[in-house]
Amino acid sequence: MKKILLLLAVVLTLSACGKDEDELKNSLQLNTNSCVLDNEQSYAEVKKTNGTGSLQVTSSDPGIAEIRFDEKDKNVFYIIGHGQGNATITVVDVDNNTTANEYAVKTINVNVRESINYGDYSHQDVYLKKGEFRTFKLPFNFDKNDSLVGVNDYIVSMSANVALGNKFKVEAKSNGITEFQIYKGKIELFSIRIFVVNEYDLFIPESENSQLTFDLPFIAGVNGISVWRGSGKYTAKVVDETVAVVESIAPGEDWVNQMNNSAVVRVKPLKSGKTKLIVTDAVTEQTSGVDVVVH
Repeated sequence: MKKILLLLAVVLTLSACGKDEDELKNSLQLNTNSCVLDNEQSYAEVKKTNGTGSLQVTSSDPGIAEIRFDEKDKNVFYIIGHGQGNATITVVDVDNNTTANEYAVKTINVNVRESINYGDYSHQDVYLKKGEFRTFKLPFNFDKNDSLVGVNDYIVSMSANVALGNKFKVEAKSNGITEFQIYKGKIELFSIRIFVVNEYDLFIPESENSQLTFDLPFIAGVNGISVWRGSGKYTAKVVDETVAVVESIAPGEDWVNQMNNSAVVRVKPLKSGKTKLIVTDAVTEQTSGVDVVVH
């Protein structure tokens, strides 16, 4: 009887050992269990090094540490730092067949030791003619931790780096549209679409030049509109020249990225009335109109 009990105990022990070994063999393992983030190192890459199932990852505070999965590798995710503080990342191997739950769950302690600044910048469009080379402005200084993504080398050749500071250079190779982004770590800071064209379309921004208004007698104030983009060869005419006349057309300064061959058209008011200023691009023959109101 004692022998039978002893044999049974040995079998149970061996079975338990085998079960533990299988669970350990299939247990979830990650390449890190903690990370410290700041403006120099704004994210951490985490890889599943062992485990049988898909990952479910949650953050105790996404405002401190955000989770993003890799688009190509389901076994890789990123911890992205934001606000200063501590957070816990919980990783679950959701399809793991291990019976002991602790083998399928891991935690990562995150310390974001300073608030990480990603800025808040709007998208921009820029235009170049094929064969042109131009330097444009960035709304921030390019940092050593920034990266340039998405440029179509067939359409343009471009560069942005620490040495260029808040500028980027573009050479237009062939007609088309391409877009690039500047990333800080895994966060997109800024994006620009580049249009390579044969000729610049005539463009007068409505937001700034929707109407010219004068009060007589006109002594001082705004008396002109800006042509932001075009061939650089412009003519202008007031429809009713008893109300106002074109005083001058002068080349402007391309002070923002969207400007190419800018110009300023100035108008002289003559009497009360309402008419229209028509600007024509002499190369493309495109026209654009602006209301002129004289009180």
